[in-house]
Formats: sequence, C-alpha cells, structure tokens
Amino acid sequence: MTIGPVDPMAARGRLRASDADREQVIGMLKAAFVHGRLTRDDLSLRTGLALTARTYAELAAVTAGIPAGPAPVARPVPVARPLPVAGARAGTRPRRRPARRRDRQAAAEKALQWLLGVATVAVPACIAAALTTGSKGLFSASVFLLISYVLLLQVVLANAVAARLERSAAEKAGAQLTPR
Repeated sequence: MTIGPVDPMAARGRLRASDADREQVIGMLKAAFVHGRLTRDDLSLRTGLALTARTYAELAAVTAGIPAGPAPVARPVPVARPLPVAGARAGTRPRRRPARRRDRQAAAEKALQWLLGVATVAVPACIAAALTTGSKGLFSASVFLLISYVLLLQVVLANAVAARLERSAAEKAGAQLTPR
C-alpha cells in the first residue's frame, strides 16, 4: 500500500526531483513516524534514501509500503496580537525606540542631574571653607570645582535643549504622518 490512492510522484517517473520534493517526502516520513506507522530504524533508513534519491520514481519507492493512516491535521498557530494603546487608532502600531537606548539615555540624564545637584551643594561649601580657613590648596580646589560646575551646567542645559528639540521634531513628524 502507498500513502493515498494515487502517488503523484510515481506518475512522473524518471523526472529529476528537487530538494523541495525530497523535503516533502521527509516530512511525510516524519508524520508517519509520529503517527506510529514507522519505526525509528525505518524512519532513518527511508530518510537516508530520500536524501540520496534523484528521481521521482526513487522518491515514490521511499514512501511505498507505508500503511495508510489518517492525514495529519495542521493545527492553527495562535498569533500574538499587540495590546491596544490608549488614544491610538485601530490598525496602527506605535513607533518605539529600542528600550536599551532609551534606558541608557535616561540613566545618563539622571546621573548628570544627580552630579549637578551634588555640585550645587559642594562648590559653595568648598568656597566657604577656603575663605574661612585661608588655605591656598582649598582655594585652588574650589576654583577647579567652580570651573567644573560651570562646564557641567552647560552640558546639562545642552542635553535639556537637545531633548526638547527631539520631542518637538517627533511631535511634528507625528503630526505630518496623520492624515487630515
């Protein structure tokens, strides 16, 4: 017995088989094994024959003798759908930046803000200590801290301006993408 009433591969006979045809036969062999119509040894032997088969007749011989059984039923694969976003139109997906980049930017901004806050307290304290003690070393350190503080303040302000420009550009791009 063969699989099904008529084996279409036997009708083609001496025509050369393609890799896709070999893969289809191997898929049929695997399905027969799963359904218990082939043993493991028979599966490995027939798979080897299918891989070396050159014609459709040779492929038909590989599937010959497999008891007919129920055709394997293809089960539908559930598709994960994104959850709707509040305020979004149906059928549209929100554009998101990669999480890693966003997390790194947020961490860098927080670190700069924290450093600026510490420097806001440390610089005046250092200057007050230098003036009260009259230490030249402490005075030099306070001048260095003051210059560093001004530079850090400029970096934080530049980041704030850049973030605001990016937000406004993103808002303008979003407004241009929505149909009117």
